[in-house]
Amino acid sequence: MTEELVTLETAKLLKEKGFNEPCMIAMNIEDGRQYGTNRTNSELPIKVCSHPTQSVAQKWLRETKNLHIEISYMYGNYWIYDILTIPRHDLIGLSDRPIVRYNTYEEALEAGLQEALKLI
Repeated sequence: MTEELVTLETAKLLKEKGFNEPCMIAMNIEDGRQYGTNRTNSELPIKVCSHPTQSVAQKWLRETKNLHIEISYMYGNYWIYDILTIPRHDLIGLSDRPIVRYNTYEEALEAGLQEALKLI
């Protein structure tokens, strides 16, 4: 079992929003090529960004932006997400977000990561 990496779109959003943690993989923003590294976004060339796992990105949002992405399994065999503030536990999100049923936990988490980053 391996941890899921964020998509290129999410990696670019993370860099834009200040994610600067060392990652074992970096990604070329223009063509998606991956590189082995252990550098932060600030140490990488402009057209390259860190490529973290979903769990690292989720933890970064929790610890630095006080946003928790909650994934729920629903009757009917699908997943959804919500974004909550820490510590108040207020439900937040884009007002025009359609209700989407995700087939996997990872799909729901990826969508939640992207929405949370757009809210910052």
